[in-house]
Amino acid sequence: MQTTTVQERKRKSAERVPRFGTLPDFITLSRLVLTPVLWVLALVGERQLLGILVAVAGFTDVLDGFLARRLGRTSRWGSQLDSVADMVLVASITIWLVMLRPDFYRDHGTVLLAWVALALFTLLVGWIRFRRFADLHLYSAKAAGFVGYLFVIYLLMFDGPAAPFFYVAIGAAFAGTGETLLVMLTRSNVDERVGSILRRRPPAA
Repeated sequence: MQTTTVQERKRKSAERVPRFGTLPDFITLSRLVLTPVLWVLALVGERQLLGILVAVAGFTDVLDGFLARRLGRTSRWGSQLDSVADMVLVASITIWLVMLRPDFYRDHGTVLLAWVALALFTLLVGWIRFRRFADLHLYSAKAAGFVGYLFVIYLLMFDGPAAPFFYVAIGAAFAGTGETLLVMLTRSNVDERVGSILRRRPPAA
């Protein structure tokens, strides 16, 4: 009999995690709860405070995944909740920037629309093939999210030129989304433990 792999033990441990109620779940949920507050700040034009609280939301995005892995409390439910919270916040941020930095969208709208189209297509492929959204949490997507948060905070808090930072952020966004799409198209089975398209799938136990 083959020895159970570390990955298989983690998978079985994750399957025993309650559907909801872990600390990482509540941190993820706090990001969703914070979003209406951010909407109020955007509507009244409080760009500085909005930028600060977007930074807080970004920190929760890093913290929930870190704690879930550290505490052995990863689960498909938690992964999907995290993806929903991210999608809600990203969609909201897009609208806030249109409202508060229309100059940025005038200069870079075409490139942004191309990325949005790629992201929506990736979500569609994931749903058609696996009946799940692209909640794979690839390393490239995590890096893109980190750079993206920094860029949004800069746009909200400062009026300086955005072009140099923008091309770094949008390049990372295309790379993360493109890799997610490739994983969706080339793998017969996917989950939140994929990590990277270059990473080998763990052998069966």
